[in-house]
Amino acid sequence: MNKQKWVTFVLGAAAVCLLVLMALNIMVDPFMQYHSPLTGMEPYYKYTQEYAMYWLIGRAKNTPAKAVLVGSSLSNFISSHKLSQQSGRKVIALNKSAGRPNIYSLFLRESLQRNHLQTIYYELNFPHLHMEYEGDIPLYLYNSNPFDDVKYVLNKDVTSMSAYILLRRLGEQFKPGSDAKRDKTSAIPVFEVDRSQSTSKYSTLAVARSLYVRHNQVADKGSVADYRTKAKKTVAEHIIPFLEDNPDIRFVFFIPCISILNTYDLCREGTVDDYLAIHKDIMLTLLRYNNVEIHMFSDLEGFVDNLDNYKDRVHYAPPGGDLICDGLQTGEYRITAKNIEARLQHLKSMAQSFEISFLKEGFSGDDVLEMKHQLIALGYKCPAGKVYDPQTRDAVAEFQAAQMLEVTGIATAETRALLKELCNAIR
Repeated sequence: MNKQKWVTFVLGAAAVCLLVLMALNIMVDPFMQYHSPLTGMEPYYKYTQEYAMYWLIGRAKNTPAKAVLVGSSLSNFISSHKLSQQSGRKVIALNKSAGRPNIYSLFLRESLQRNHLQTIYYELNFPHLHMEYEGDIPLYLYNSNPFDDVKYVLNKDVTSMSAYILLRRLGEQFKPGSDAKRDKTSAIPVFEVDRSQSTSKYSTLAVARSLYVRHNQVADKGSVADYRTKAKKTVAEHIIPFLEDNPDIRFVFFIPCISILNTYDLCREGTVDDYLAIHKDIMLTLLRYNNVEIHMFSDLEGFVDNLDNYKDRVHYAPPGGDLICDGLQTGEYRITAKNIEARLQHLKSMAQSFEISFLKEGFSGDDVLEMKHQLIALGYKCPAGKVYDPQTRDAVAEFQAAQMLEVTGIATAETRALLKELCNAIR
């Protein structure tokens, strides 16, 4: 074979391989850009957060629905299945960890083009309103240019996922007893809940171990002005246009049940009135539209002020999702122009009276000073002062070990109570 024929053969073989690869990815379509999962192969499709920007838009394109739920990881425990049952409309979840309004707009535009939506459930998370999603967005999937599809059908991650699905299916096909096993396999993939959340421990100690650090009073309110400008811009660019362009669609905004720690921090910073005024202004702006309703779950006593319901300052345990679903159905927590001021003042009052049951490294205050005096009185070495420094952490850990408590270096409610009891005993 001469050189010219050899080059022609190699190029031809490469072209055939590429065509086969493209056909395979179109046929399997692991991220649902062209069609729903193949019949009988649904359990093998993987809906991980790593590739959420691929499969979420595919889901919006190819899952018929009458309603959608858009939000961040704070919506992971809000069951679209339960919302569907309660509303009598098919609801699909389009929530993304670290999601922000700019990508909700992408999801909504695609879903509105494909479906006759009647309801949009929209997570109104105030701490997120001044931010944009910073992850990679495969924008070529979010337009109507067919030539951009080449980037999808030749994507190595798409190819890898297609191969995974086919190999898993073939493996089950030839495995002894596979028929019985396949019959028991659920055809409904579970991808609404981020795995890291579903396996997390929700408790006060889990919150204490998170990155949370209690703030102190600050005088600079420049961040408030910056937040106001960016939040209002986000609402104007990513929310208001949908309300105006879709007057027949019911927009159900919900403020998730993030913990009281957020408002507690604003109280300590001295900015709580400023931020609540901004939140009020935003909600009243939205309520001017007849197709809008707002439900607020961030001031629910017994839940948001119980840190055993959280794994960090914002992510709540699964019961919080049911609480939101039930509240949306009953309308018990709905915000109106008449009750908005009372609800926000109730939230502020809860935060002002809230006391953190633990102390940890990075905290400062009179309660830290009091605990240090107790440790010193019992013979433990730590510098006097109001700052919970590394030496204090080590002293607390030493005390916990001596008392056969879980050694964390975090002064939990149990640790603090025992410290107080022992100090009182030697006086």
